[in-house]
Amino acid sequence: MRDMLGNIGITIATNTALFTGLDLGQWISDTLSLWSLPANLLAAVIVTAFGLALTAGCRAVGVQIAE
Repeated sequence: MRDMLGNIGITIATNTALFTGLDLGQWISDTLSLWSLPANLLAAVIVTAFGLALTAGCRAVGVQIAE
């Protein structure tokens, strides 16, 4: 039961980080009036950084495997 709840929590956190990163990248690109390629590149960099931070955070609290 604990593993199942942990996996659900990781899934929710991952999706939240993904969409937050994409929204943040889009907001920055709109604010700076960037065209499509730099906007998508900026969003991808932010999402990747969020994903790496989430993975490091999960490892720090002892979650090694998520299904």
